[in-house]
Amino acid sequence: MSLAVGGLWVSCLWLVIYAVKYSTRRPKSLLPFSQSRRPSTEVSLKNLKIRVKTEVFNAFHDELSTRLSSKPSAMLRQTLLRLYDLGSLISVIGMLAAFCLLLSTTVTLSLDVLRTRHVSHQNTSVVARRGVHRDEDTFSSNAPGHNAFTIHPIIPGVTVPFSHLPLILLALGVSQIIHEAGHAITAALHRIPMLASGVSITLIFPSAFVILPSARLENLLPRDRMQVLAGGCFHNFAFLCLLLLAAWSGIGPVFASLLFQDVSALGQVIVSIDYDSPLIAHLPIGTLITKMDDVRMGSTAQTTTENPWDDYLLSPASPPTHGWCVDQYSLSEVSECIAVGLQSCFISKEDAAVQYSMSPAPILTESAIRCNSSTECAPAASCVVPRSDQQLVRITVAWDYAGSSGEDIVVWKGPKREIWEQVEVGNLRPRFSFISRKLPSVVSHFFEYMKLANLSLYLVNMLPLTVLDGYRVLVALLELLCVRASAGLGSVDLEALNNRSWSPHDSRAQRACRTFLNTSTFVLVTSCALLGILRWLDN
Repeated sequence: MSLAVGGLWVSCLWLVIYAVKYSTRRPKSLLPFSQSRRPSTEVSLKNLKIRVKTEVFNAFHDELSTRLSSKPSAMLRQTLLRLYDLGSLISVIGMLAAFCLLLSTTVTLSLDVLRTRHVSHQNTSVVARRGVHRDEDTFSSNAPGHNAFTIHPIIPGVTVPFSHLPLILLALGVSQIIHEAGHAITAALHRIPMLASGVSITLIFPSAFVILPSARLENLLPRDRMQVLAGGCFHNFAFLCLLLLAAWSGIGPVFASLLFQDVSALGQVIVSIDYDSPLIAHLPIGTLITKMDDVRMGSTAQTTTENPWDDYLLSPASPPTHGWCVDQYSLSEVSECIAVGLQSCFISKEDAAVQYSMSPAPILTESAIRCNSSTECAPAASCVVPRSDQQLVRITVAWDYAGSSGEDIVVWKGPKREIWEQVEVGNLRPRFSFISRKLPSVVSHFFEYMKLANLSLYLVNMLPLTVLDGYRVLVALLELLCVRASAGLGSVDLEALNNRSWSPHDSRAQRACRTFLNTSTFVLVTSCALLGILRWLDN
């Protein structure tokens, strides 16, 4: 799916939503049944944002709060309180890590932009004065290890395939629900009722929310308030750890083996091909690719690499080691070969000055004798190889049909990288016909995006910006530190702190610290955005 097709689908979706809205005569109602049949659920629409707010889960939240406060659940409640105390500490560590990562990214981007513009100026001067270009004057910002700790955004159609957009949105939506569940559970621990919960979609981006009474939340002690505010980010961190643990345990391949057969030792299974690729008519979905040119695609065939498909197709082109024996009557020697249409240029294995113009298909697809020189061929044959600039790739595929099996060869004329871009392969073949071959790839990508989404929500939400959880956690943390410092001086009545209506004193030092961190974070975020745009324009 291309960017234009995706934009068309999004436009049609919002046209349908607005058509439903204006087709009903009920004011303030998007759907005819949104308020009449379900009075506890409200659907609202404003511009390109649709929002569903419901009180359906309030009763469940109240019941959870009551059970956690009962005597039989006292031990469970204490355990959860200690767990979410740990979550508060982990969230504060996340705040520091996010701020340091943002600072590091800003510095790295600044150096990249300055270096790029300085090198560009140097190269311009060298070309103007000498008309030559020196390799040592060029610095690659994509060198290994460079930008290793910078932030790389996920942009469908730019940094990741556009077809991954539904998986990204689904992972983001699930991660948001996990985040809000943290706020809801910690609120239940402290007997704070939930007023409402819901989900919303802005353009195409999903989000979830819970609404808690702000007065009750502000009257909590700083330590308890930190638990509620940091509970969401802690849930994202805990779920990320679960995903990493599941990946480390290797439980995924165990479940996959029940539905799929691992054929990585034999080759690569074709999972999908771009609809506009010329290969779609020659490589059926599910075909097993055993060789690319003379390189076997089975992982056990070459002990030096784990992914022969990527390694070969992304490596520079190289001439074949062995040639083909071709009868003299099939050869058409030319003084200067120019490849036109289906014709390609071949050269003699012994003498590169001897060139031939012929169709590569009959030579590369038939079982011709391979050779290193013409002496290994029949007397009336010569040993030839494709010229190095012809970009011919032999794709060997294995087929198994009606109890018989064999191999075919498809000749591709073009860059090897185009095959890598147009053909998606995998190591698993379904054991049953009703199972989609894309399922392992979809599940794998979804879990990778789940990891990234939970990590992003854990770090980004803990930035000390006014609109994020991190700022309110910072306020509670400063109050807690102020209370402990005052308690050490003996100036605070600790028994009075048990009163939920206690209000902390907002000192000048606290306000200065909050203002400094909030302002500096905003400046860093803005700088990152501007420097990222400048770097993109320079490239």
